[in-house]
Amino acid sequence: MSELDGRVCVVTGGGRGIGAAVAARFAAEGGRVAVLDLDGAEDTRARLGGDARAYRLDVTDEAGVVDVARRVVDDLGGVDVLVNNAGIGRLGPSMSFPVSDFRASLDVMVTGVFLCSREFGRAMREGGGGAIVNVSSINGLVAFPMRLAYSAAKAGVISMTKVLATEWASYGIRVNAVAPGNTETEMVREAIDQGLIDVDTYLRHTPLGRFAQPEEQAEAVLYLACDRSRYLTGQVIAPDGGWTAFGWVPWSGDPDAPSVGR
Repeated sequence: MSELDGRVCVVTGGGRGIGAAVAARFAAEGGRVAVLDLDGAEDTRARLGGDARAYRLDVTDEAGVVDVARRVVDDLGGVDVLVNNAGIGRLGPSMSFPVSDFRASLDVMVTGVFLCSREFGRAMREGGGGAIVNVSSINGLVAFPMRLAYSAAKAGVISMTKVLATEWASYGIRVNAVAPGNTETEMVREAIDQGLIDVDTYLRHTPLGRFAQPEEQAEAVLYLACDRSRYLTGQVIAPDGGWTAFGWVPWSGDPDAPSVGR
């Protein structure tokens, strides 16, 4: 039997990047996938085929989240898995960072996670339990210049993960998070094009010496969503190629390890 056979799996931000990869992986494991996004949800649904559904959603809109959660339950019969992946990348120097961009970052990646967790969590409680996987970032674990709002939001995701895990365990709802490292998504490519990411520097400080692919992050999300992790809750997994273990400090050890920065 597939790992998500027949389970209703909701993925926010499923129109592209890690979210689209998660939706595809869930569908391959027998999940009945609901793809939620402002843009691109229908494109992902079309690629998945089967009984996948697409819903246009702004995760910062409380009424919209309430409505979509109701529609998903009506259409698919309940909710078993929620992946809170929707995010935006507003980067820049902190001294001149617009408050509008700061607020937008918190709205999407903190308020959005709260609203979706609350509404779909209610459906999980009614159905006897489920799994929530929140997509944070290594930016929520370690400091990155030029990413104050993004880092604050992703750190907030980790904190919410732990609170909800302890609060909702009695409902049979597990809540965990992934904190992906540098991954070849459209959003990262845009940051590279804007000069906000120096690829060579990033690779020198990634022990595995490369960026992740979205499909690799989807494997970590699948693990936390399925029964293989049934005793895990309140945890954060960082698929980051060793970034958070190694950090920014230049390394000058074994000369036969060229993939590690010096």
